[in-house]
Amino acid sequence: MSYTVTLLNTPFRFQVNSGETVLQAALRQDIPMPWGCGGGVCGVCMGKIVSGEMVYPDGEPLALFEEDAEAGMGLFCVGEPTSDLVLDIPELGTDWEA
Repeated sequence: MSYTVTLLNTPFRFQVNSGETVLQAALRQDIPMPWGCGGGVCGVCMGKIVSGEMVYPDGEPLALFEEDAEAGMGLFCVGEPTSDLVLDIPELGTDWEA
C-alpha cells in the first residue's frame, strides 16, 4: 500500500510506500525536504501535519515534544503515513514556480 503526500505551497506531490518514512520517500523521488540527523533527534525535518495521520514505528522521537505533537507537528524523517498526508513545511517557502 502507498499513500500520497502533498506539500503545501509547492508543486510537490509524491508517493510513500508501506514501511517507508516520509523523508525516505521524498529523497528517493528527488523532493527537496529539510533534514539533519535522519533519526528524530535534531528536529530539522519538523513540519505541520495539515491533514492525515502518521505513526512512529520506533516510538516517539526525541525531538518531538508533547506541545509540538499537540500542535499537529510531525517529524518526517521517522514518521510513516497511515493515510494520505498534506504537510506544511515552512522552510520550503511559498515562491515555487510550477
